Amino acid sequence: MRTECLLVSAGLAWVAACGGSGASGEPLIAGALTGDYQGTAFTPAFGFALERTAGVSYLIAVGTDPIHCGTAEQSDPPAGNFAAIALTSLDVGTYSNVIVEVFTNVGGFAGSGSNAGSVEITASTAESVAGTVTYADTIESRSYGLSGSFEVVRCPS
Repeated sequence: MRTECLLVSAGLAWVAACGGSGASGEPLIAGALTGDYQGTAFTPAFGFALERTAGVSYLIAVGTDPIHCGTAEQSDPPAGNFAAIALTSLDVGTYSNVIVEVFTNVGGFAGSGSNAGSVEITASTAESVAGTVTYADTIESRSYGLSGSFEVVRCPS
């Protein structure tokens, strides 16, 4: 399943209606991620995990610019480059065919993604979620990717 900007999968619909509030953001607790948006590399420094639908739908978001637990409720997309990962659980385990979408909001908002991701959650507590992600895809001759390790704050339910 491939998607283009604003034709966002149901699990990631927050992206079309999210945004920064000028808040300081949630820095990555640990990890080293590298993203790719149409051949331009970026390094996320902020991120969070949250439950979208109780027991059914979860989101991990990472970005170059400040994002935070309230980002999903805001009306404008956050600035910078970012990625959203849709999961069915934040429990420790390995997840395949994970939807990953990579976005840019630098001089304009655009993004794309597919279900070509894999995620391993290595630790999950009420305070944080840690793991690794591997995602690389070429969509309409353009590359998109996200890979590496992460530990992000877990937003309260």
